[in-house]
Amino acid sequence: MKKLLVFVTLTLLLSACSHGKTQHFPSTADSADAAEVFIIRNNNLFGWGLSLRVIFNDVVIARLRRGEHISFYVEPGFHTVGISKSTLSVPFRSGHKYYFLISADYTQFGFEIDRISAQKGENWIAKTK
Repeated sequence: MKKLLVFVTLTLLLSACSHGKTQHFPSTADSADAAEVFIIRNNNLFGWGLSLRVIFNDVVIARLRRGEHISFYVEPGFHTVGISKSTLSVPFRSGHKYYFLISADYTQFGFEIDRISAQKGENWIAKTK
């Protein structure tokens, strides 16, 4: 029983450690006609050991640890952005920047994603890596 507990614990720790972009990370050939998207995970201590899956159009594109952010370009139009249990459908416009913040909440899932202003987004980017 003790070996099983150690195995499960190590497996969970290793899977929580994986982070970064996945093979499905969006790329667009012409950034001039695209919208720029920033997804930021706050640096709250809640969930510090977990990597959260970032979802774009129903596909996991990255895993973020606390205090990390990603950016990418997308074609204009409606797209979904989110994390496992929380997604937003957003109309992206060419040449605009969009900022989203992943933060802890007190629901059953424990995290939420919200669209934030450019000023708040730039402030968060300065504090994250």
